[in-house]
Amino acid sequence: MQLLATGVYSRSGQRRDVRFRPNALNILTGKSKTGKSALLHVVEFCLGRNTVTIPSGTISENASWYYALVVVGDQRIFIARPNPETATTTHAMVRFGGEDLEPLDHAELEVNADTDVIRDALSDRIGVERYTVQPEPGSLRYPIEVSIKQALFYCFQTQNEIGNSEVLFHRAADGQIKSTIRDTLPYFLGAATPEQFAIQRQLLNARRQLQRSLNEISVVDADAAEQTPRIMRLLAAADSLGLMTTAEAFAALSPRDQLESILQASRPEPDISPDLAGLYGEATRALEELNGEIRRIDARAETLRSLQSARASAEHEIAHQVDRLSAVEVMAPRRRVEGDPETCPLCHSVLPEPDETISAIQSHLDGLRLRLQAAVDTDRQRQVAMDALLARRADATAEIRTLLARLDSLRRDETDEVDGLPLRERVAQLKGRVMQELERGVDTRDEVNILRGRAATLRGQIARLEELLAADSPELATQHALDQISGNLTEYARALGLEGSEHHIVFDLPSLSVAALYPGGRRPLARMGSGENWVGYHLVAHLAFHHWFATQARPVPRFLMLDQPTQAFFPEEIVDAAEDEDADWEGVRRQFTLLARYVDELDGAMQVIVCDHANLSDQWFQDAVIANWRNGEALIPVDWLDGMQT
Repeated sequence: MQLLATGVYSRSGQRRDVRFRPNALNILTGKSKTGKSALLHVVEFCLGRNTVTIPSGTISENASWYYALVVVGDQRIFIARPNPETATTTHAMVRFGGEDLEPLDHAELEVNADTDVIRDALSDRIGVERYTVQPEPGSLRYPIEVSIKQALFYCFQTQNEIGNSEVLFHRAADGQIKSTIRDTLPYFLGAATPEQFAIQRQLLNARRQLQRSLNEISVVDADAAEQTPRIMRLLAAADSLGLMTTAEAFAALSPRDQLESILQASRPEPDISPDLAGLYGEATRALEELNGEIRRIDARAETLRSLQSARASAEHEIAHQVDRLSAVEVMAPRRRVEGDPETCPLCHSVLPEPDETISAIQSHLDGLRLRLQAAVDTDRQRQVAMDALLARRADATAEIRTLLARLDSLRRDETDEVDGLPLRERVAQLKGRVMQELERGVDTRDEVNILRGRAATLRGQIARLEELLAADSPELATQHALDQISGNLTEYARALGLEGSEHHIVFDLPSLSVAALYPGGRRPLARMGSGENWVGYHLVAHLAFHHWFATQARPVPRFLMLDQPTQAFFPEEIVDAAEDEDADWEGVRRQFTLLARYVDELDGAMQVIVCDHANLSDQWFQDAVIANWRNGEALIPVDWLDGMQT
């Protein structure tokens, strides 16, 4: 995959195109602040990045859409992204076509996809296989689905990255991105393939199954060692309950059959002797009669209590009336003739005429006294009856206790004959324990043999998988690829005259950086002085990697986009390097000469795009220039600026 064009649509529908030549060195030269550095961010955004890194200001204020036109084989793909209002977005437009597909007009732009569609489409067309990088056991990181997203880390070098002594690859300053690059690099080198991944997955599953089988064998063996004593205790309990046949018959059975025989056995109910049965029945009937008599006594006693309660209420009322009427007698001397109607009961004076009320009161009082005395006599009779009932009940209760003691004695005399219910409970409990033992597994020799056979099979499978993996080890293949890359890296470093290039330059996978092998030990990039060396090693490392990707037909886009690789040769505040007489033009020439030779050696298999201040007068350099943004030329044309659009 290479770039054919990129550009910006204005808010009024105009389009600004930047065209690239495939399979060649492309140089976009120009002054500072013309939008050269923004091109890299535009391309990355269009190829599926969700985070917007396009500089805000003139470009973002005047752009409505960004686009990139790429070619993969004979197919062209137009990708456009609307200028987002936020820092992240997934909206996109994608159109596929042949060699005649060109950037669309503004009126044709519409959102018909998202960044997932972009990444899937590009991954499929550059040949990224379905491959998942599994994190190390115990790692908290998620598996990584390899796609063009990781491949693009090798295709960009921003102005701030290309001179960084700490990180080598695009966005590697982010620790998570750095880990992703380290984990996926073996795949892009061709050292870790889907076939190897399948073998690794099969090997991991086989090891897990083997460990599971070994654990099961250990559990079964441990349980078998404790099982024999348990079974012996169960057999002894069955014998004591009469659930076993002869010992000789049981000895001939397997442990499982012995336990199953206990489950099927039943203990016959014992026959009770006739004499004991008669005594037991007689005592039981007497007990029932006594219980009946007690119930009748309790009923009569309850009736008497009810009558006594009602009589007590009536007696209380009569006594009250007697007390009230007796007050008349208290007020008069006893010498008067009682009941004399001619005498006043209060003052005892002779009444002019007899008072019949006096006689009536006296008569009523005498009647109440007679009723009260009769009630007292009745209560005495009822209390005597109640006492007799309670005495009879006490006698019956004593007889019941005597009968219960007799029945308990009969049970103790012949417990086996009358204790059927507890026996059934003990038998049921024993059978429950037997069923539990059978569920745990009895006589597990066959089961253990099966498990051991399975473990042996898994060991053989693991040995074969380990042999296959060792024959094509991803680690060894990765190191082989890095050794080859280190050879080209050393060659390119010497072409630029970088520090340490007189020694062998190697790529270090753990640190994702380069190092020079001095006689006294490794010297990493961070310990090599000067920005020229830092930029130079970034440049040669990417060239060496892309050389491997191209010659080994690996699924990585065939372009490398570099922003300001010559920055180390100019003053920091350079506006236009072409006018700077103090620049190290020889150093600049070495860089571009290497890039031009590199593209020629790969014979059209690689596209290098450089955005820089430099503008050499050499004809080969001018032949590579695709645009010169000076004299008012820039990514955003002057007539797009606010207030100047028509």
